[in-house]
Amino acid sequence: MPDAEAAMALRAAERVRARATTIPRGHAVMQLLYAVMMSAYMAVFVYTGSSEGGPDSFGGRTMALLLPPMILSSALIEGAAQRYGGRLRPTRRYWMAAAAFGVMLAVFLLWALIGGGYPWWLSLVSLVATLAVFGVRPVGVLLRQGTAEHPATTPAPLPKGSRMTTIAIGFVLGGICVTLSVPVAVWAMLMASMVLVLISAPATSSWGLRSTGWSWGVIQWSAFGVATGAMFLLATLTIATELIGPVISASVGVVIGASLLLAAFLPGRGDDGFDEEGADGAPEA
Repeated sequence: MPDAEAAMALRAAERVRARATTIPRGHAVMQLLYAVMMSAYMAVFVYTGSSEGGPDSFGGRTMALLLPPMILSSALIEGAAQRYGGRLRPTRRYWMAAAAFGVMLAVFLLWALIGGGYPWWLSLVSLVATLAVFGVRPVGVLLRQGTAEHPATTPAPLPKGSRMTTIAIGFVLGGICVTLSVPVAVWAMLMASMVLVLISAPATSSWGLRSTGWSWGVIQWSAFGVATGAMFLLATLTIATELIGPVISASVGVVIGASLLLAAFLPGRGDDGFDEEGADGAPEA
């Protein structure tokens, strides 16, 4: 028996050690993906206040397309990152860059409200600045970690709660696009997305957003990424062109809803269940 207990303890120690070596890399991947998403969001947001922006700037249909994916993604990515447990501790240089970034956005906002709009190409400046502020640190972690191997996982169906939440996300995001030309309906869908976040973000059961992000695999994240990209593109084209009508926006909404519905019934990450505590005490990068 002592030998068996020693072997079990050794295997447990090996699992902890293997997890610790991959914590920074796995967490950094999620943070880098979020940085890319944030940079795209800020580029479109800044574009709405440019001289090319229209009456929908800062609060119309554009915000209905931009806000829900960003708000949902925050809790989803938090849950996915907890699988790896590592934390990227902000440095003084990071906070200085973030403060400068905030000042830049404030200047853009005042320029848009008082000066009648700024050149559209400043949205590209915002994209690069956002990516630099939020993407440099995770890239540094990835470069330091090299190509470390991750523990093998066996794909498995999503838990029932996570499957229902994935379907609900598809319904809300797709519904916003489908109802884009009907102001009352689109704002009702926007409120539905806020209710979804308020209820499911703090939940620790399988239908919570963090647990759903934990359970999602490549298929689910790809479907969510496509949905987010389509909504951001729809927001940009709504401001910049006259191409987006009810038929196009509704078609995009149907594709978004169908893709997430299909992804809900395809395999996710599998392996262990959601760990509410993450990996406290795991190394910080």
